[in-house]
Amino acid sequence: MLNTDRSQKTEKGSEWSTRYFWQGLRTGLPIALGYFPTAMAFGVVALAAGLTEKQAFLVSIVVFSGAGQFMAINLMGSGAAPISIIIANLVINLRYTVMSASLARRLRLSWGQALYVGFGVTDETFVMNYLADPKAIVDGQGNPATQGTEHHEILPTSFVLGVNVVSYLGWVLGTGAGVVFAGVLPSRITAGMGVVLYAMFIALLVPSVARSLRIGCVAVASGIVCWLLGLVLPVGWAMILATSAIAGIGVLIWGEGVDSL
Repeated sequence: MLNTDRSQKTEKGSEWSTRYFWQGLRTGLPIALGYFPTAMAFGVVALAAGLTEKQAFLVSIVVFSGAGQFMAINLMGSGAAPISIIIANLVINLRYTVMSASLARRLRLSWGQALYVGFGVTDETFVMNYLADPKAIVDGQGNPATQGTEHHEILPTSFVLGVNVVSYLGWVLGTGAGVVFAGVLPSRITAGMGVVLYAMFIALLVPSVARSLRIGCVAVASGIVCWLLGLVLPVGWAMILATSAIAGIGVLIWGEGVDSL
């Protein structure tokens, strides 16, 4: 998904790479702070759904997809089949393919770098990295990362990695905190944390609808069809079929220029 190249042309030494990495950590710190409470909620909800402490923690380590993780837990609680949970996660996480392809325009990576940078692509890290100004990323002498190169919009790989790493740590540590403190939280608070799932999906949907009402139409139609299919099908399959069918129809009707939304 991410464009690859033999070397990162904008980085000129380990000292500079380290400095870029620390700038990435500082840039991504607000994301980590935002992830922490949401990940705590995931840890609590995961235990309530029947996962063990180790399983809940491992999910966040391996998956790193808040919306996908919450959805999987929700589907597990409703008795959905494992295969429907897997397919549903593939559908909801397809957006990362588009984000990675877009972010690739600002990177020069080896195949190995593409693997670990790509793993850290989330909605928030994508926006933070994509909007980053290479001229504001400086070396030890205060020179911009792109100085003396022809790639004026290319980001240093170590900067992007710094943003991704601190965000990932915020999510994993937050999950660990949720797992540890789940047993001492009042039951009413524990039960209420399930609403984080819906808040997260609303947070993903609203900015897109603000840019285009067509996306809102697709979302509403998907919800209605999902509800209708849910009357005769398991909830997991109803969601997959409704999302796939309505999204496909949306592309056929409004597909032209969809990548510019």
